[in-house]
Amino acid sequence: MAIFRARISRRRFLGRHLALGVAGVANSGLPGGADGRPQITRPAAPAKSVIVLLQEGGMSQLESWDPKPHAPAEIRGSFSAIPTTLPAFHIGEHMPRLARQTGLFNVVRSVYMDNIRRDHSPGLHWVLTGFDNQAAGVGLEKVNRFPSVGSVVAHQLGTTTPAGIPNFVAIPNAKQLGNRVRYTGPVHLGAACAAFDSGAIPTTAVGRYHIPAGLTLPVDVSTARLRGRRQLLSTFATSRAGSSQLTATDDFKAFREKSFALLAGQRGQQAFDLNREPRSVREMYGASAMGQGTLLARRLVEAGVTYVLVNYSKNNSWDTHTNNFAKLKDTLLPPMDQAASALLVDLEQRGMLDEVLVLMMGEMGRTPTINKESGRDHWPDVFSLMIAGGGLTRGQVLGSSTGHSKTPRDRPVHYHELLATLYYQLGIDPQQMIADGQDRPVRIMPEAEPVRELLA
Repeated sequence: MAIFRARISRRRFLGRHLALGVAGVANSGLPGGADGRPQITRPAAPAKSVIVLLQEGGMSQLESWDPKPHAPAEIRGSFSAIPTTLPAFHIGEHMPRLARQTGLFNVVRSVYMDNIRRDHSPGLHWVLTGFDNQAAGVGLEKVNRFPSVGSVVAHQLGTTTPAGIPNFVAIPNAKQLGNRVRYTGPVHLGAACAAFDSGAIPTTAVGRYHIPAGLTLPVDVSTARLRGRRQLLSTFATSRAGSSQLTATDDFKAFREKSFALLAGQRGQQAFDLNREPRSVREMYGASAMGQGTLLARRLVEAGVTYVLVNYSKNNSWDTHTNNFAKLKDTLLPPMDQAASALLVDLEQRGMLDEVLVLMMGEMGRTPTINKESGRDHWPDVFSLMIAGGGLTRGQVLGSSTGHSKTPRDRPVHYHELLATLYYQLGIDPQQMIADGQDRPVRIMPEAEPVRELLA
C-alpha cells in the first residue's frame, strides 16, 4: 500500500487533486452505519468545524486539570490548586484565565490509552489517527497504515471550502511533528486529503504573518494573466476531449476551477491574513506562537475550514522529564492558558462556540512521582484533557483519577471514544465503512462509541 507524506508543499497545492485516485472508491456506496444503524448525515451535525490544540509531549495532569493538593509532596509537587467557577473543581494555579471560563468547556480526568511501550510514537498515533500501531514493530514513527483524523474529515466532508480553502490545515506545519509527521497523513485517501501547512507563526502580537505562497499570485502574474491561463487550459481540454490520456478527470477539473477562484479572489487570502486582526485581539490571544496560531485557527474556521490542527509544542516541549515545574510555570502554561481561554471566549462572543468543537490534548500524562531531575516521566495510564463547543455539554467534569493519579477511578474514557465523539459531532458515523488501501471495507473508528455524557 502506498504511503503518502502528510505534508503537502504550498507550491503543490494547485495540483493536489491529481492523487484523488483511490479516494473515490470510499464514496462507492459501501454500507453506512454499523449493525444496521442509519448513517449520520451532515445536516444533522451540530459541529461545523474542529480545532485541535495539540500538546505534543504530554502535559502533566497534576499541574493542570487534575491537581492532588492532599497527596504527599513527592506526588503533588510545588504548585497550588485554585478554585474555578464550578463548585468543588480546582485546577493548577498557572491556569487562572481558564479557571474563570470553566462554564464554557468540559474536562475529562479519566482518559487513558493502550500504550504498552509508554512512548510518544504509539501515543501520537492514537491521538492523530485513533488506531494502535504498536504491533508494527520497531521504528513506529516510520509506520502508518491509517489515515489521520483530519484526512478522514476532509475525505468525508470535502477537501476544500466553497471558496477553495483547504479543509485540513496544520499550524504551523505538520512537519513540526518531526519523524512522526506520517501520522497526519492521508495514506490511501489520497494527497487531496493531506494537511495544508500554514507556515511560520509570529511570536508577538505585532509580528507580521506571511500568507502561504500557494494562496497568492506570484508578483509577475496579474489577475488578467491568470484568467488567460485559465482560458487556455479550458481550450486545451476541449480540443483534446477525445484523448483519454490528456483529458482531465471531472474531479481534477472541479478542483482546478476552485484553485483558480481561490487565487483570483480574496477570501482565501483574507482567511489566512493574520495581519488583518486588530492589535487588541492579537494581544488578547497572547504574544506567543501558541496565541497567534490559535487566533489563525479561529480565522480559518470562521472562513469555513472544517479541521485545524494547532501544534502547541516544538521539539516535544511538553515532555517535561526535567525541570517540569519551571518549564510549566515559565514557558508552557501561561501562553497556553491565555491562548485557549481567549479562543473559547472569542468563539462564544462571536456566536460560534456551539458550531466549533475545540479539543486540547496531549498523547499522554506524566508520572505521579517526581524524578530526581525535578521532572515527571511518561504516564499513559490516566491523564486529562479539555473538550468544548461543537454542540457538546458545558461545564462538566467527567471521570476522576485515583488519589495519586495512577489510574482512572471512575468512568474510564479511552482516547478513541473522544475521537469518535469528534466524528459524531461533525456528522460522520464513526462506524461507517470506507475503503482501505486494498479496497477492503473498514470502519472509520472500530469499536468506539461517542462519549454519551458529553452529548447535549
